[in-house]
Amino acid sequence: GGKLEREGSEPPVWPGGERAWELPVEVLECADGFVFSASSLQCEACPRGTAKEQNECVRYDASVGVMVPLRWGGPDVPLEPWALRYAASASMAAYHINNRVTSLVPQAQNLLPPNFKLVVEIKDTEAVPSVAVGHVVTWQEEGKHVVVGSYRSAVTGPLALAASVEATPVVVWGATASSLTDRDAYPTLSRVTASDAVLAENVIRSIKSMGWTRIAI
Repeated sequence: GGKLEREGSEPPVWPGGERAWELPVEVLECADGFVFSASSLQCEACPRGTAKEQNECVRYDASVGVMVPLRWGGPDVPLEPWALRYAASASMAAYHINNRVTSLVPQAQNLLPPNFKLVVEIKDTEAVPSVAVGHVVTWQEEGKHVVVGSYRSAVTGPLALAASVEATPVVVWGATASSLTDRDAYPTLSRVTASDAVLAENVIRSIKSMGWTRIAI
């Protein structure tokens, strides 16, 4: 990569106006989701069902969008260390799935078909509902199969409504509002954490089973 077969005496002219046999650095560095095409001499979008890896469009079987509030309140605030850990965990999970790593999930070897490939894209919601909805709309246009997130209930509600328009499944990992249990309002939403109502009920049961008459919260 980085060089063309020489045909004729004159090197090609690149989009930036430079004439050379070597590909300019700015041509090689295409944006996410785009790769450089030697035939058209420009960056082209990867076809649906593929993702960019080392300047190539690689086929995948499932595409997942993960939402994490990396910057709580806007792009100019510091990164949240705990949110970075969640984002890293999502990337590691995709690596384990694609490489059949069994150190954490021994069944990973046999759970998926041979050569199954998962692609994960992580987006910052900034803990803002409108930002999350924008990501959902973009991902639906790109053909994402599943949306994971978000952390805040106030963000998860609007994004789940947007996802339901195209029947996109949403898996929630942090939002606990009891209102999100409404299947009529959020038909494609499921979550891996208990709701506030379930948590409160279990706390009451624990207090009663211990015979406590006074508690502090």
